[in-house]
Amino acid sequence: MRAILNELRASLTRNTSMTISLIVTMSVSLLLASLGLLIQAQAERTEQYFGDRLQLQVNLCTKNSPAATCVGGAATDEQKQAVQDALTDNPEVRDFTVRSPQENYAQARELLGQTDTGRKQLETLGVDSFPESYFVTLKDPQQFDGVVSEVSGMDGVGNVNSLRDLLGPLFEMLDKMQWAALATAGLLIIAAILQVSNTIRMTAFARRREIGIMRLVGASSWHIQAPFVLESLVAAFISAALAAGGLAAFMHFVVYGYLRDTLGRITTWVRWEDAFLVMGMTTVLALLLALVPTFVMTRKYLDV
Repeated sequence: MRAILNELRASLTRNTSMTISLIVTMSVSLLLASLGLLIQAQAERTEQYFGDRLQLQVNLCTKNSPAATCVGGAATDEQKQAVQDALTDNPEVRDFTVRSPQENYAQARELLGQTDTGRKQLETLGVDSFPESYFVTLKDPQQFDGVVSEVSGMDGVGNVNSLRDLLGPLFEMLDKMQWAALATAGLLIIAAILQVSNTIRMTAFARRREIGIMRLVGASSWHIQAPFVLESLVAAFISAALAAGGLAAFMHFVVYGYLRDTLGRITTWVRWEDAFLVMGMTTVLALLLALVPTFVMTRKYLDV
């Protein structure tokens, strides 16, 4: 083991500039991949909060609803049943789910609780301020006029919102940002794989004499491969740590330092648990990026 560690130290010393270059390339690749995954988590969190982007949201009346269909105050049980029957019988509706006022209030706490202003506003609101909502999934998302015209005029219905119109621009922006980050990360990952391969090739060439002697004295294949594998693992762990540090800085300064305070009313933003999950995924990716090319190239250039 001591001999392997000595070989690893000597190899890192000889290839310092190449190792640093490899670490920088892998770190940037992993950071961009992390951002892409984090944006995906943001899109899922937004969809979980507001509902599917292709759904309709039917809000029933509360006691303070200003709509003409709410002159009697909060929707009665008979009005709720009439709306449910209309949705069940409408041929354009595939299915629908119900969200209670308590669930809408809990969702609002998650959204408004991100800012000081929102928390103060929430203190004045009670559960009665939130309606019972139906999230309607259509058979054809483009065909929703029939459902809207039928339901929006019924007594007890406060308003009908098309989540497609409301959330379309937000999801479109998130999709573009996600694909841009992942595409750039993909190119840099290819560059990192090529750089790992090139590093192994250059190191094998520089140590060809020592490797030849090791073969002559009967060293095992693993003994010859071990310094290369350890060198790749060192680069992978340092790269993963740097990428995790960059992602933590993004969460601290951008998400918690800016987005949640200034844009906290648009959506619920990703949390630290989402970032930690992404860090774990990119660490696994870093190990694969380092180990797979290393095993392939050592078999090719070391003939083990």
